[in-house]
Amino acid sequence: MSALYDAVTASDPRVADPLATISYSGFAKTLSMSVLITGDEPVGTETLTAILVAVRDTTPDDIETVGLIARESADEERIVDLRSAIAGLPDDVTALYDGGVTLARVDLDKL
Repeated sequence: MSALYDAVTASDPRVADPLATISYSGFAKTLSMSVLITGDEPVGTETLTAILVAVRDTTPDDIETVGLIARESADEERIVDLRSAIAGLPDDVTALYDGGVTLARVDLDKL
C-alpha cells in the first residue's frame, strides 16, 4: 500500500498520515481510509477530489467501495466535516456522507 499512501500524501500539502485497510462487505471488496488534515481551513472539493483520484489511480479495479474519513491533525479525535466538499462533487457522482464519504468504484471513475 505504499504507492497508495505516497499518492494520497502527494495529493494535497495538507494531507498527512494516510492509513488504509481492505475488507469485504459481502462479496464487495472495500477500502477504508483515514487521513489527517493539517491547518484550520475547511477541506474543499478540490482537495477531496485530489485525494479520491489518488485512491482511484493507485488501487486495483476490484476495490468496489471506498470510504474516507479525514481527521484534524491537531486533534485526531475530531473528524473533519466533508459535507461542503462532497456537495461540490459532480452531479452524477453519488457520494454518501456518513461522517466521512463513501463512494462506489463507478463513482470514483467519474472523477
